[in-house]
Amino acid sequence: MRVLFLYPRTLDADRSVGGVAEFLCSLVPVLKQLGVDPIIYAGDKTVNKLTVPAQVLTDAKVYNGPFIKPSLFISKSKLAPVLKLCHMADIEVIHAQGTYTAGFMAWQIHKRTGIPYVVTSHSDILTTNSKRINRSNVRRRCRHVLKHAAAVTHLTLMMEEISHQLWDTRQKSTVIGNGIDCLSWKPYAQLPERNYILGIGRLERGKGFDVLLDMYARLVQRDITSSLIIAGKGSEEQNLFAQTRRLGLRLVTDFKDFSHIPEKSVMFTGYVRDEVKKRLIAQSQCVLFATQPDLWEEAFGIVQLEAMVAGKPIIASDTNATRFLQQTGLQVDIVKPNDVQAWADQTEVLLRDPLLRMKLGEVNLKAAAQFDWQPIAKQYYDVFVQAEHFRHVHGGSHRIQKNKS
Repeated sequence: MRVLFLYPRTLDADRSVGGVAEFLCSLVPVLKQLGVDPIIYAGDKTVNKLTVPAQVLTDAKVYNGPFIKPSLFISKSKLAPVLKLCHMADIEVIHAQGTYTAGFMAWQIHKRTGIPYVVTSHSDILTTNSKRINRSNVRRRCRHVLKHAAAVTHLTLMMEEISHQLWDTRQKSTVIGNGIDCLSWKPYAQLPERNYILGIGRLERGKGFDVLLDMYARLVQRDITSSLIIAGKGSEEQNLFAQTRRLGLRLVTDFKDFSHIPEKSVMFTGYVRDEVKKRLIAQSQCVLFATQPDLWEEAFGIVQLEAMVAGKPIIASDTNATRFLQQTGLQVDIVKPNDVQAWADQTEVLLRDPLLRMKLGEVNLKAAAQFDWQPIAKQYYDVFVQAEHFRHVHGGSHRIQKNKS
């Protein structure tokens, strides 16, 4: 089965970090084991034709090309490269990563080719992350995308509910969570703990790294010797450096030497991946997720799964994604997102009790098994088969169901 994955951003080693890119690059290799021939079409504003990136993050075939903007008038020149790719690769199913941009493009391809498409809802339909979703024309386009999709998948029940508010797709919806390669993490879960706590993710407004810095300043005042490592990069990096200096904390930027970690320091590593990332998570004393849901809502972060499969205790903001994981068995200390005192108190409890850290980590390690990529990929494969069958039954046309919302 040949499946074209639509991803509206570039997908290369230099510019792709975390989020949907990581989800996509983790999913497609496992799908190949199930007989799916995955091809990725990634958006690139700098090109006007199909190009092959020099360095990619996955072993799937990757093409870069222009991505159309959702609008009343469609640019035929920007749509032509992906139509060419669909014909050249004999694509059978399209999988859009996101409802608005990728989903709109999938719908336009479908109208011209009859190829069925699947939409996975991501954070582009969350009002805290994308203000445009409040606009009537944007919501109308999303409704068209969802109505004509052969199938719709959602990372969590929350995402399913939000998607249904745009257009009710219960008859063709499936909740499929994020995944993790449990086997590849197994050696790291046994690594010895080191004297640091970890915050990891994109350094963007709403991710709560400023809260972690304020919290860490209080921990230092309480004679906690553990360092705070912040792994990631983003637009808030310089602001976080400045905040660290204002708090009078020892700042280490672009930290690379993991053989020696100084005490009572704030260390920024930049973006990490592969073995460095796994070791960094696995050897932390605990992993902190301080997302501020009034500014940014997580659909379902892979990093939380990575902390689980590494056998780590977790402290996290009270968000829908965290509550969802808690319901599946995650042991997590949930705190009010912007309550610095609560963050400091909860973190201090864990840092002063190594036995508690070990017990919580063991529970999380066991709970992570349910998110292994193998069963997750099989669920996506079943959805693709459903979409392909729908095409054969309906001759390329799709059932138009009435909106029940």
